[in-house]
Amino acid sequence: MKELKGKCLIEIGGDSCVGCLAVMPNCRQVADAFGLNFVKLDINDDAEQVKNFSFDRIPTIILWDEGKILAQCSGYQPQEILELWVEAKLG
Repeated sequence: MKELKGKCLIEIGGDSCVGCLAVMPNCRQVADAFGLNFVKLDINDDAEQVKNFSFDRIPTIILWDEGKILAQCSGYQPQEILELWVEAKLG
């Protein structure tokens, strides 16, 4: 089980999902830029942990802080949009 400590940017996806593979570097760069932990959860490899989240498609990106979902979005997001989204949600 992957540890979700502090503020995290979580990407829920799959290895066979093109959108998931494309958004992962964007998520990683945005997490680094905002000092967030980046956590990649795979719907197959991390199935037990993934079932704790409510989502209807992948990729799903979650902004997380100490056990709480601050915000959630789905689908491919360009890096610039992710940066604006995180900035708006963190205040």
